[in-house]
Amino acid sequence: MAIDMHAHWVPRRLMSESEAGRDWYGWRILKDGAGREYASLGQHMLLFSASQGTLEDPMARAKQRETNEGISFEALMLTGLFWNYHLPEDVGVRACREVNEEVAEVQKAYPERYCGMAMLPMQHPKAAMDELEYASGKLNLRTIAIASNVRNLNLDEPSVLPIIEQAAKMGLSICVHPTIWDKAADARLPRYSFVNSFGAPLESSIAAMSLVYSGFFDRHPDARVMFTQGGGWIHFGVGRLDQRYTTRPDGHPMKRRPAEYLRQMYFDCLVHDDDSLGLMAKRAGTDRIMLGTDFPASGGILGGAVNWIKGLKEFSDEDKSKILVKNAQRFLGLAKN
Repeated sequence: MAIDMHAHWVPRRLMSESEAGRDWYGWRILKDGAGREYASLGQHMLLFSASQGTLEDPMARAKQRETNEGISFEALMLTGLFWNYHLPEDVGVRACREVNEEVAEVQKAYPERYCGMAMLPMQHPKAAMDELEYASGKLNLRTIAIASNVRNLNLDEPSVLPIIEQAAKMGLSICVHPTIWDKAADARLPRYSFVNSFGAPLESSIAAMSLVYSGFFDRHPDARVMFTQGGGWIHFGVGRLDQRYTTRPDGHPMKRRPAEYLRQMYFDCLVHDDDSLGLMAKRAGTDRIMLGTDFPASGGILGGAVNWIKGLKEFSDEDKSKILVKNAQRFLGLAKN
């Protein structure tokens, strides 16, 4: 068994509206002459194989992923392109409600294969609180997914942090994924795919440490929060944060050194090499690492994440079992098989 904690999906109405030549909340899937798919929003356009990520036939997707990758369960996170933090309140609420109800249907119909992550209109705090109640209550979505920043606001900002704190108080698990647009240093990363290879881990790093320095993990020591891309650069760079914590008067608003909080967080395994994963295990512990593939995007592990984890010589069989299954079961509150 293997549980994918970083698996994306694409709304059915995005595909149907695109096929009809219409937009879905401003978005449209386009194809070029070679049949390649692009996600389009105004002036933004990004190569993205949208049709691979749909939930039109959930069981077919599940069987295909199990056969091809060894994935037997997916925690479904809406593709980050379509989180729609740009929308006005009434439209943003409607978009979140639509995707939450769709993923909740799949969770209810296939509980042995899927659980869903709720989306919130984070750019509108009161509406986000309302959708949090609806999604976790009526829809039984017990995990939320949020972007690493909300319209360029870090997660410790007064308009953002209370939503995350409320989710923690409700006992929900929280997944933080890098924003697709408006990454830190976007203007400096125009070439070489740096906006993804540098920018995405940078966003995860800032998001993680914004919560740490806000005191969130002091107030919510049992909160379950996962950062994708392995939490970014923090496992390598936390020593510098510790040094500033010790020497700068504005560097220690929380109770302990930054490095000590790594063992309170969860991370996916998407760091792409054995040494980086080993450092993460040393810093955070193998009980804090979970399998992630970034399906159906191109950010996964070459050769497959399951095969990579199973082939790690430096990790015990118990450590591998934690990463593949047990940690995700604990994080998601799933019954153990």
